Amino acid sequence: MKTRSSKTTLTKDERQRLLGLLTPEQRGVIQEHVRFQRTSLFANQNLLGESTNWEFMAYHFNDNYDDNRGPQLFCDCGRRLKHQYILRNLNSGKTLKLGISHFADHTDIPEKVMKQLQTEIHHLDFGLDETLRRFRRGVKLNPEMQAWFLKEKPEQFGQYTYEYAQAGLPLTVEDTQLVRNEFAKYERRIQKASEPAKPRTRRTKKVKKAENKAKVDMYLKAFDW
Repeated sequence: MKTRSSKTTLTKDERQRLLGLLTPEQRGVIQEHVRFQRTSLFANQNLLGESTNWEFMAYHFNDNYDDNRGPQLFCDCGRRLKHQYILRNLNSGKTLKLGISHFADHTDIPEKVMKQLQTEIHHLDFGLDETLRRFRRGVKLNPEMQAWFLKEKPEQFGQYTYEYAQAGLPLTVEDTQLVRNEFAKYERRIQKASEPAKPRTRRTKKVKKAENKAKVDMYLKAFDW
């Protein structure tokens, strides 16, 4: 029987409360990562595919959505948006400014593609919520590990991982474990390098033979009644 996933997204109010606890630098890092992820979702994976006449042009994040102050982003239908997607029709050249929930209302994008888009975006939202949950629990690299990580910058990590660490934000569970493993290797190398080298004594065949005879004599003596 397939077990149901316990992963859930935060409520809008809880997400906003946790975002409000972040420093301006931390919020900026997270918002820039959100922009990168959403743009990459379309640009790299080509989720719209060849089955539609629409291509992805740009993604915009509304920094003023939550406090409703300053410039805003809107759907072509007039609805205020937090996430705005720009699409262009390949035949007519017409562009549309849409929220993800309005793709089906204004375009001929197949329902199957829409469901895949919504699944991928839900996955991104859950990643953000996991970051906020870990921040709430106080999860982050300790100062010594953070300093080493930012100095050495192991090549297997993405740029945003260094930016999260620099801002004191929690890394993903997977990245945190990888950093800990790499740091443990580094500490072992340092410890080994600091240990004095032990002189190696050369044992001749004669010495080895004498040592073996002494062991045999000791063994026989133990049973000498």
